[in-house]
Amino acid sequence: MTKLGMQPYRAGDDPAPRCVPVSVVVLTRDEEPNIRRCLASVAWADQVVVIDACSADHTVPIARSLGAEVVEQAWLGFSGQREFALRLPLLRHDWVFFVDADEWVSPHLADEIAGEIAGEIAGAMRAPTCAAFALRFRLVFQGTWIRHCGWYGGSWIVRLVDRRYTKFDVSLVGERVNVDGPVRRLRHDIVDEDHKGLAAWLHKHVRYAQLEARRRGQPMPLAQRLRTLQSRADTRPMIRAVLKDVVFPAVPAKPAALFIYMYIVRLGIFDGQAGLRFCFFHAWHEACVNALHASAVTADQEVI
Repeated sequence: MTKLGMQPYRAGDDPAPRCVPVSVVVLTRDEEPNIRRCLASVAWADQVVVIDACSADHTVPIARSLGAEVVEQAWLGFSGQREFALRLPLLRHDWVFFVDADEWVSPHLADEIAGEIAGEIAGAMRAPTCAAFALRFRLVFQGTWIRHCGWYGGSWIVRLVDRRYTKFDVSLVGERVNVDGPVRRLRHDIVDEDHKGLAAWLHKHVRYAQLEARRRGQPMPLAQRLRTLQSRADTRPMIRAVLKDVVFPAVPAKPAALFIYMYIVRLGIFDGQAGLRFCFFHAWHEACVNALHASAVTADQEVI
């Protein structure tokens, strides 16, 4: 059992089944090792919809056996898949909660969401107090909660949204949500704890590196990066946006700099052996991005 400062999900500790008027959306592709735990932890939602991108394992039959509605949709990208889910006519509620298949929801978070949704619905006849909620996620890597490395403190993500005021952009890597209205923060965290193993994690990050290399393309001048930052519509914390979009592109020797920043400056050393590996693999990921990007640029020049 992982030591997280909160106990892993136990059936019976959370709100009653199907009592919270929210549609939970879970995106899946070959998530057999994770899907049971994930769906068990959101059984309190009135509706659970799995959007499956052509799984080759038993993800879909397991999801259906647990009462989830399944929609099969070929992969449209991180943002595209979420935008597709938001516009599904079968969703019964305007409030939508996105949960990844390798995540689980604690009873503390479930209770908080139930209270917030009840408050928003009760106040809807007057004026909504917000259009979305952000929360932090606790990443568990090789059995260890990564508290440092600059990861947990800046991990605010918008997952609970009113779909009437929400849309996702077209970013290749990750997903950036645009919300037309106030965004409030939840007190409790969601837990990201993948059970597919280290090899699967590494393969996944190779795919992420390929997408990131495509996204970067030609580097923008500093003035253009600043203009883009000022006009951004996504919900990332400003300091995170500045570091990623303005500072990091100008940093030399990015893999080494990233390792030093995560392991020394942001105290990843206190996360033990898992923290060391986590920082090393992120530096390795950055080296993969650089190599793939350089290879693509060389190929383009040869074509020209």
